[in-house]
Amino acid sequence: MANSGGLLHRIITFPARQPLAFGLGFSCIKTAFADLLVQKYIEKRKEIDWKRNSAFGMFGLFYLGGVQYCLYVPVFKRLFPAAESFATKPIKDKLADTAGQITMLKQVFLDQCVHHPLLYFPVFYAMKEVVMGGNLEDAKKKYLANYKEDIFALWKIWVPATVVNFTFMPMWGRIPFVATTSLFWTCILSYMRGSDPIPIQQEPQAMVWGNQGRALFMTLNKNRAKLKKDWAYFVVTSCGEHRTALGRLTSELYKSGGNIIASNAMSLSGNIVYTMVVGSEPDDVYDIVHTLENFEGCNITINKLIQPENDDHRFECSLSCIGHDRPGILSSLAEFLEKRDICIEGLQQNNTVAELDGQEHITFNLQMVVSAKEDVDLKDLQDSLDQFGKKSGLALVLHPNREDGLPSGGVWL
Repeated sequence: MANSGGLLHRIITFPARQPLAFGLGFSCIKTAFADLLVQKYIEKRKEIDWKRNSAFGMFGLFYLGGVQYCLYVPVFKRLFPAAESFATKPIKDKLADTAGQITMLKQVFLDQCVHHPLLYFPVFYAMKEVVMGGNLEDAKKKYLANYKEDIFALWKIWVPATVVNFTFMPMWGRIPFVATTSLFWTCILSYMRGSDPIPIQQEPQAMVWGNQGRALFMTLNKNRAKLKKDWAYFVVTSCGEHRTALGRLTSELYKSGGNIIASNAMSLSGNIVYTMVVGSEPDDVYDIVHTLENFEGCNITINKLIQPENDDHRFECSLSCIGHDRPGILSSLAEFLEKRDICIEGLQQNNTVAELDGQEHITFNLQMVVSAKEDVDLKDLQDSLDQFGKKSGLALVLHPNREDGLPSGGVWL
């Protein structure tokens, strides 16, 4: 019993006795485990990419566990000798220790405004590009293009977390606290995205282990595309038999000063239909229209896109619909949503055909992005959709996209 008690004591006290070794191991396991969650529940991979997972684990081991430990413990100890004693004080004494509070804020400033912009993010982008098959020049370009947005997104999560870390955690617990906070957030994101039938793209996934604030912004805050007020926009539709026409068409648009904001394509009975939203500076409008009117190889229609004067801030979520195909489904659903001030922001619809008992069965599949006022009651809306679905023979399910759009009371939890 004495030996078992001594072993338990050594295990419990290991983080305090060997903080570097504990931080290295904990960060390595955390980062690798977080990537597993992302691959399985967010990217919805059928097979785990173990090479990528190992690379992320090594990043957690050497940078998150090693470099950050050296910064948070020995470096900050030397720069701020009173930091360790401040963290061990009772809350009452902390509130009365103005000098200690200022020291804590200085540590937060150095970490969030110096360490992350100048060291962490460059290393993160370099590591991400290597894992994704890119190069260091691409990493540099992405870092320079994104650093402002990265920093502000980072601060949303890590300024409060760092304040807690440097105020309450002992020196040996700083790295485990960072790793646990990051893992906790990744678990939340994986849970929220786990019910979404549509996997999201690779780029936001890499942000999960690099900048949780940016990943949160990119993954959950799916706002509609913001159009520039001083630009001109057109909806361009082309239809033809030539599959190579898209390459020539986009090349000509680029040469004329056009910028494709959004696009979609489909194949129907041998014809390829492209729909694009094209934006440009007002001075380039004439050249773009002239290019499109004289383009050969497909039929093209051009419509000017009228921007609304007021782009109101609305809550957005996904809506999936499935059932037996019949005429008028989309029309009746659109009318149902319109009566409740629910706007359709985007949709993708296709039918699947299967033969059962010698009969052909056609299934209607629809994925939509819809928006509503910020105070919408999602539970009430889902109940209304259930009733509509029962009458129409459809299954309709809402998938919330935005954390800040959840109604008060947490009806989705």
